[in-house]
Amino acid sequence: MESNKKIFRSNSIRTLCTLPLFLLPIAEMNGTTTYAQSVQFSFSLSNSTVKEVLEQIENESEFVFVYYENTFDPSKKVSINANGKEVDEILDEVFAGQGVSYEINDRQVILKKEEATSTSSKAVHQQETKKIQGLVKDIFGEPIIGASVVIKGTTNGTITGLDGEFSLNNVEKGSVIQVSFIGYQTQEIAWNGQPLTLTLKEDSRQLEEVIVVGFGTQKKENLTGSVSQVSMDEVLGDRPVTSAAAALQGAMPGLTIGGGSGPGQSKSFNIRGTLSINGGSPLVLIDNVEGDINMLNPEDIESVTVLKDAASSAIYGARAAGGVVLVTTKRPKSGTNFNLNYNFNVGWEKPINVLEQASLLEYIDAYQEAGYTQTYWAGNGDVAKWRDYLVQYKKDPSSLNTIGDGIYKDTDGRVYWLSEKNIYDNILTTGFLNNHNISASGGTDKIRFRLSAGLSKENGPLYTDKDSYYRKNISAFVSADVLKWFTQEITVSYSDAKKKMPERVGNMVDFYSTRLVQYYPEGNMPAEIIGTDEELPTQTPMNMIRYAPVSTTRTAIPRISTRSIFKILPGWSVTAEYTFDRKDVNYDFYSGSFKYADCQLAVKNSIEAGQDYYKLQDEQTRYNAFNLYSNFEKKWGKHGFKAMVGFNQESSYYKLFMGQVKGQTAPSVPSFEGGSGEKLLQDSYSEYAIRSGFARLNYSFNDRYLLELNGRYDGSSKFPKNSRFGFFPSVSLGWRMGQEKFMNWSKSWLDDFKLRASYGSIGNQSIDPYSYTPAMNVGLDTVWLDGNDKVSVISLPGLVSSTFTWETVNSFNVGFDVSAFNNRLQVVFDWFKRKTTGMLSEGIEIPSVVGAGAPLQNIADLSSKGWEINLSWRDRIGNFSYNIGFNIYDSRAFIDKFNNESGFVDSNYVGKELGEYWGYVSDGYYTIDDFVLEDAQKGVWTLKDNVVSIQGVVPQPGDEKFKDLDGDNIISPASSTLSDSGDRKVIGSKTPRYQFGANIGVGYKGLSLDVRLQGVGKRDYVLGGAALFPFAGSSASDAVFQPLFYNQTDYWSAVSYDPNDPDFMKAKNPNAKLFRIYDQGNNVTSNTRASDKYIQNAAYLRVKNITLAYSFPKNWVQKAFMKDAKIYLSIENPFTFSSLPKGYDPEGNEYNEIVWNYPYYRTISLGANITF
Repeated sequence: MESNKKIFRSNSIRTLCTLPLFLLPIAEMNGTTTYAQSVQFSFSLSNSTVKEVLEQIENESEFVFVYYENTFDPSKKVSINANGKEVDEILDEVFAGQGVSYEINDRQVILKKEEATSTSSKAVHQQETKKIQGLVKDIFGEPIIGASVVIKGTTNGTITGLDGEFSLNNVEKGSVIQVSFIGYQTQEIAWNGQPLTLTLKEDSRQLEEVIVVGFGTQKKENLTGSVSQVSMDEVLGDRPVTSAAAALQGAMPGLTIGGGSGPGQSKSFNIRGTLSINGGSPLVLIDNVEGDINMLNPEDIESVTVLKDAASSAIYGARAAGGVVLVTTKRPKSGTNFNLNYNFNVGWEKPINVLEQASLLEYIDAYQEAGYTQTYWAGNGDVAKWRDYLVQYKKDPSSLNTIGDGIYKDTDGRVYWLSEKNIYDNILTTGFLNNHNISASGGTDKIRFRLSAGLSKENGPLYTDKDSYYRKNISAFVSADVLKWFTQEITVSYSDAKKKMPERVGNMVDFYSTRLVQYYPEGNMPAEIIGTDEELPTQTPMNMIRYAPVSTTRTAIPRISTRSIFKILPGWSVTAEYTFDRKDVNYDFYSGSFKYADCQLAVKNSIEAGQDYYKLQDEQTRYNAFNLYSNFEKKWGKHGFKAMVGFNQESSYYKLFMGQVKGQTAPSVPSFEGGSGEKLLQDSYSEYAIRSGFARLNYSFNDRYLLELNGRYDGSSKFPKNSRFGFFPSVSLGWRMGQEKFMNWSKSWLDDFKLRASYGSIGNQSIDPYSYTPAMNVGLDTVWLDGNDKVSVISLPGLVSSTFTWETVNSFNVGFDVSAFNNRLQVVFDWFKRKTTGMLSEGIEIPSVVGAGAPLQNIADLSSKGWEINLSWRDRIGNFSYNIGFNIYDSRAFIDKFNNESGFVDSNYVGKELGEYWGYVSDGYYTIDDFVLEDAQKGVWTLKDNVVSIQGVVPQPGDEKFKDLDGDNIISPASSTLSDSGDRKVIGSKTPRYQFGANIGVGYKGLSLDVRLQGVGKRDYVLGGAALFPFAGSSASDAVFQPLFYNQTDYWSAVSYDPNDPDFMKAKNPNAKLFRIYDQGNNVTSNTRASDKYIQNAAYLRVKNITLAYSFPKNWVQKAFMKDAKIYLSIENPFTFSSLPKGYDPEGNEYNEIVWNYPYYRTISLGANITF
């Protein structure tokens, strides 16, 4: 043993080490605590060293021994039978006749030499000694409770109290005071007769990080699988988010958080990319039981662990093929003081990155360029006059006799709209949110509790307060040591959420529609314009939101969980867990009806008379889970063993009822009973069950060579009886190479270096519960036989394969972990390969006369591979601290087997990389030189010889031109197969590559600044549609309603369209970004086909959060009867760096359906965190 070092074998995380409660009087140093009286041992050792006996006690309990090197002979051989004995009895036997005494302070045992002194020497000693007083704190000025203070070389010592203070009698001036505490470096100082203030620094080598794994925990140093874990307090911090998933984005490599924006918007999880063509999300477990993390209060979460490889997740079987997200909720620590915490923030939300419109004049110019001379609305006004009136109105609004919102009625009765506006400024405003959380926790060594309540309310930035989300969370946890060998825990929680959103019905335009955005008058249409007795709301998005009916979705989740822990023997426990989870989702909506004036000045109803309807939908889910497992841990010398075996059974029942009735007689209180029209009813249900046995074995030799074996025998009701069970094993190895003797040269800077490798197999049951059953659906047809009743119809059952069974995921992972520079630097690297075999897909083609499609069969394979790395650096320099973290990961997936003999490129095929885009290669625009001029002047567009043509299209100057890849001089997809793909090829990939996250934090005394970033290094989007191409898909009837955005103003146009002009059809801007604008569509379909020209770089960097916080000094807050107090300012989504056109959010849609929808927004919030 090294000089002045202590033996520490802590089995708990750092917080358990640094927050003990000392319930006995501090001066009573020789009395044992309740814990010492509650622990009995059962080991027996023969001819073992004293050191081995002490290590055995530490391994089988939470005791920690503190002693000096020369206190006793650690190599002395002893034999002892500890069965049924407490720690003091064992120590009395071990140190009998050795002159060693001990003091037991809760879980800390101080070993000392006994000193023999004469009466006379004691008298002299008392005359020369004084009383010493002092304070022990950490580098942040926080008092350290329970630190050991000893006069070096004597047994005279004490421990610090709840305020970090201590006092010692009979101390000579010049004596060396030694102060120590678990997790801190020991400090020695010679006493000069004055009060002492000692500051201890952390000893990071003694802090053992514990990682949550399946049905247990594991020291980080002993992990052999690919696992990432974050503290929720660290990633959530003081951010104004209502969802835990939002806080996790970019926090761990390999974990992708998806989903849109908006109040109460749920998020989705993905681990390491595509798992199967049939999907497969990770299993999300809340305290070992499946649950909805989106409904969980983030403030109730202790940590989130992600199990990525089969070695880590195989213990959860067929549901864990996509990985596992383990959510551990907060628990009180044993023997902690009572704490009352209140945390709140209020914030303001402002939409970011919305589409930017072109000016109204630019719109009219484009409209004329497309060849339109008349408007479609209000009497088919003259476009040229419209432009002239607009110019006049912009110069001098009083020069025209307008009414309402810039409405001008010409002498010929035609109406022109002259008021320019922006839809996004009209329908988007500032949203507001506030979060309130309160929790109370505490307990003794016998009983512990935590109570919490949370309230989140968000009014979104949509005009009016019709988009809102309101959630309440309540939870209670109690743990009691009923007997020495029995602990009972119970958790009761309740989550309730209400989400409101405006709904589009009937004849209403969509709220986010860009129809009429540049000119249609806002507010009400004057009665004289529409020829009615009253003015009516105009058909604008703002009015559609203002008068829109509102849907309400209520979600309620009560949950009760119990855990019984039986401590059979030291190191051996049995745990039984039961959880009942109920989820009720209720949706109700009444369409109502209101009148408005449409764009043609016609009076319309949002819902026609008698067609108003009331809709109700109820979903109920009942979930039961039972886990029974036993853990055993033992160490014999250099051999360490951990074993776990268990049983799991779960069942889920889901029921849906949906009804709709038309014609409400009492619209103010809509109901089914009040409906006078047609009633539609629909219901469905599903259920499944899982029954499994699982086991894990860990072995370590000399804490260097590590082995872990996992296995689960899984049964799922989602498969036929003969294919219902499967066995899924895994194995992982680890080598702590940094602990080898040949690595001693690096001891000055390298703390640990570990190599890992794993391989395992997991089933995938992410399918419908009745996929193997040839079911017949019953419903109503849309045709009436007698004019009153619809016909009941029964559909033919689908075909089902007799070999229908699991998809199997095989995973291989290698990696290494590095800790260096006193654990300030942490590096974790993984390379993985995953292969999914037996994916369910349609088998051989079935003749149409059969009347059913091909059955699903296990006939497709997919493989993926990738890598990830996580780097972090954390350090302190005096009162200044800082930390930097960065993680990045990449993966790609390929089809290895698929039933596509023809090789159609628009389907899956062998060798296909998932996410790839097929398209054409742009070759600029057609010019007038590509055509026979004489024909062109007559309006006939004849291509010259050897100029490439387009199948089914008559191109004109300004149309998109494509490269002829197959050499037949005709642009076409040919047969769209791998062997005959025509002029298409792979032009990009929508798969996100090099996803990364970063965090930077600095602190000085009580002031801290934290910055979090997230992004994607490589990704392609093929953009299209009306939001990219001007008047895309327009026809004569609706082109006037198509928008024009700022990024659409750079389109191809000709110098002259006069056939007699020398510049006829010559390009005014040959390098325009967009093709020629047409009236009534024409060649728009050809021009907008997927091509490399419109591939957009969707890589981005987003600053997710910036938080500035200040923690008030302890001596200030204590005067106000508080323990801690902090205030903070936080900004969510302050900056985004992306090359996408304005209005396209790179996070907006991971499936490349790029349309403008509910916007992402920036949130600025203020808050405080107070602990009493």
